[in-house]
Amino acid sequence: MDNTSKEMPVIFAIIVTYNGSKWIEKCFGSLINSSIPLKILAIDNDSSDNTPGIIREKYPMVEIIQTGKNLGFAKANNIGIKYALEQGADYVFLLNQDAWIEKETIEKLMETFRQMPNAGIVSPVHLNGNQTNLDKGFLNYLTQENTPNFISDLYFHRLNNFYETQFVNAAAWLISRTCIEKVGGFDSLLFVHCGEDDNYCQRVIYHGFKLIINTQCSICHDRDDRIPGKNPLWEKRNRSAITKAYLGNINRNFSVIYIILYSFLKTFYDVLFSKRSKSLSGITEISVFYKIIKSRKINRKGGLVWL
Repeated sequence: MDNTSKEMPVIFAIIVTYNGSKWIEKCFGSLINSSIPLKILAIDNDSSDNTPGIIREKYPMVEIIQTGKNLGFAKANNIGIKYALEQGADYVFLLNQDAWIEKETIEKLMETFRQMPNAGIVSPVHLNGNQTNLDKGFLNYLTQENTPNFISDLYFHRLNNFYETQFVNAAAWLISRTCIEKVGGFDSLLFVHCGEDDNYCQRVIYHGFKLIINTQCSICHDRDDRIPGKNPLWEKRNRSAITKAYLGNINRNFSVIYIILYSFLKTFYDVLFSKRSKSLSGITEISVFYKIIKSRKINRKGGLVWL
């Protein structure tokens, strides 16, 4: 049965929290006030600022799973997604702890699935925390390559309701159960909050679904109010050649010769030119290539992997 045909689909909102007490009221308060009823689940990564206690006090209807340690973005979300599916979720809505929705955001995102049944992920427009501009990260994703015509249409006041894109970050994703059952959860084999959303978008497209931005609704993403270097849940991404290769395209393959050559050249460069004069990073990253190859085989096969 097509999930979009149900009058009252079961939607789980999943929020991974880590020392996020300053955003609790805006984030969870907005979900409580959604025009479409939501089941709300917080996955707490061992906060030290009493985030779970504050949520229980102010929003007792929110379910909380405490992991006992900081599992990072991918593993924590996978716990929530698996739980939601077991509870009969038709859709899951992933929302960052430093983000909040408008009252009709979820309702309008759901309308996208009714009009575009091949959608796998639908995301709204991401504004900054002050609602004065587009979120900087979101704006960076709206390239001609990722989302053709969006910027031009915005400038010439001919904005469409929906735009297909190659990537939108996971600060606010509404994902169908059908998509999850085919694609799986976040790939947690390699990295902790280091491009899992890039990888997931590639897998969604690989398995025949579309990523859609709905311009008729928005969220606020208060990422500018984070403290750099103080929150390991949002550590700076590793932009090494290996990471880019892993994230760039699920169809990309690596030959044994390429792996050995890359590792040798990187080690040679590090030893001669890097401040880390004794670096053997190229050699040690051979194991990372192996994990990439293993990971891609799993991701191509699909199904409820990583959950």
